[in-house]
Amino acid sequence: MEELKNKLSEEAYSNLNKWLTDSEFTIYKDELNKLISDNNIIELEDAFYTRIRIGTGGIRGKIGAGPNRINLRTIGEAAQGLANFIEDFGQEAKDKGVIVSHEVRKYSRDFAKLTCSILAANGIKTFLFDGIRATPEVSFAVRHLQTIAGVQLTASHNPRTDNGFKFFWTDGGQVVPPLDEKFMQLVLDVQEIKRTGFEDAEKQGFVKIIGKEVDEAYLQRLLELSLTKSRSAKVAFSPLNSSGITNALPILKQEGFDVTVLESQANPDENFPGAYRDYINPEFEQVLQPTTEFGEKIGADIAICTDPDGCRFAASFKTNINSNKLTYLTANEIASAMLYLILNKIKEEGKIKPELLLVKIFASTTLATDIAKSFGISVIDDLLVGYKWIGQTVEHMKNTKDFIFSFEDTCGYCRGDFIRDKDGAIGAITAAEMVSCLKDQGKTVTDYLNEIYLKYGYYRNVLYQVESFGKEGFEDIVKLYKALRADPPKEIAGLKVVKVIDKLPEEQRKPENYKAGVTGDEITFILSEDERIRLLTRPSGTQPQFKYYLQTFGKVDVSLEETKKEVDALAQKIEDDMYVIQDRILGKKERGLIIRSHW
Repeated sequence: MEELKNKLSEEAYSNLNKWLTDSEFTIYKDELNKLISDNNIIELEDAFYTRIRIGTGGIRGKIGAGPNRINLRTIGEAAQGLANFIEDFGQEAKDKGVIVSHEVRKYSRDFAKLTCSILAANGIKTFLFDGIRATPEVSFAVRHLQTIAGVQLTASHNPRTDNGFKFFWTDGGQVVPPLDEKFMQLVLDVQEIKRTGFEDAEKQGFVKIIGKEVDEAYLQRLLELSLTKSRSAKVAFSPLNSSGITNALPILKQEGFDVTVLESQANPDENFPGAYRDYINPEFEQVLQPTTEFGEKIGADIAICTDPDGCRFAASFKTNINSNKLTYLTANEIASAMLYLILNKIKEEGKIKPELLLVKIFASTTLATDIAKSFGISVIDDLLVGYKWIGQTVEHMKNTKDFIFSFEDTCGYCRGDFIRDKDGAIGAITAAEMVSCLKDQGKTVTDYLNEIYLKYGYYRNVLYQVESFGKEGFEDIVKLYKALRADPPKEIAGLKVVKVIDKLPEEQRKPENYKAGVTGDEITFILSEDERIRLLTRPSGTQPQFKYYLQTFGKVDVSLEETKKEVDALAQKIEDDMYVIQDRILGKKERGLIIRSHW
């Protein structure tokens, strides 16, 4: 250990020494000794220099030893923090209990049982699903069984190296201010973790196994969302070896669609053989590609892939009814087409009214706002990134039946008032019904989008992320966002920065107070007077990366194709110029892996 003193930071060395000497961490000794013998200083520093970041919904990160990793200790801290949180709400809250579930990632069942054991040791009942489930069903189950909270062991769309602990409150949504800060502080303050044996907790009645009865109730609510009786679309489907087999696939089959599952990704597999590198997020075209190719092979009209915890879906569509070729569309494109179809259906039924509500995050396309306003319905479109803000908005509606649609451009969609999260099953069934309606008219989704662009103008929305790993990467993120606030660019790609919108409270923007990735850490550079051309950037609160949400726009005066070329070219120019600005701030160094949602 002495030779590591000069190679590791003081914090990393101290934490590593504790994990090597404390009996609690004996099971990790082989892993740690290998890192030491391999002289893997970068990994050791990153795993031990700090504690894993705690978000409002829990924790996510790479599986492994160390306080900055997901393991039995950090999951235990999250569970104990939740127990302490519930304790303050009294015995009634403890008696209501907590839903506990998991997806397929490594150690998920072990982490779920550990969570139940810790909650039981704190006198809190739990309802544990009998196998993997999708995250949105947990949100539903909290409301359906009227529990005080819900926990899903998942890292959502993070890489396959990761796992995590996601927590829902009594309304089925994540906690929001001021409760969020209380929860995060309680997790940070955990010193002792109370435990009891899982089998003992079961015998004492603190753990109840649930399954089919909740599944059936959830499926019934999904069935109520149907927009059309047409089932003409042929569907290729992949659950990406995880929980999509429990929500999106059953609803597509129950609704009578011709669905064929990609065999190599059909069965649950913690190793995720369909990953692109370590990525298992179908919003990236490379992850969706095997499903797309399979769809083309079988002549599908749509190829659908859900993410590991079933809360997101991505899809590729036929763009020519006479060809089997399928084309990836972004969440913004899919959502705009869905919304237009939904509103036209409501209009046909004579049920359009001003109280109907579209909810979206500010980073998502303005095209949805334009569509909603043209039908005379209400819009809330300025929310921060994160579905918790959408869930909170719906929860506070006077009549939640008036909520018709929400989305964010990381492939999250919701309809109905029975969950407070995004749902890959809702997205999948809505998309399949949309394709069926259009197919019956001899149209494709791209034909439909072109009609929309001719009416409202052409938008180009691109989400791209830059990976920034390790302690040095995190320091780069802090440096970048401090600099963008201290000296924001005056122009980007030759366009004047008309306005800067900074959602971070002013006190937290000060260099001495700044913490990357906290609530509100979003900066938007407005590049046109109508505010339709813009670039929003933010560090991720859950992954070692920062993101750019780019939007360009043009009215169609003569030719849609010419407008598309001009708007797309401007988007590329803005992206290129932002990299120049980024390099100037960080020094021209090798950039981390850059992945775009679509280009």
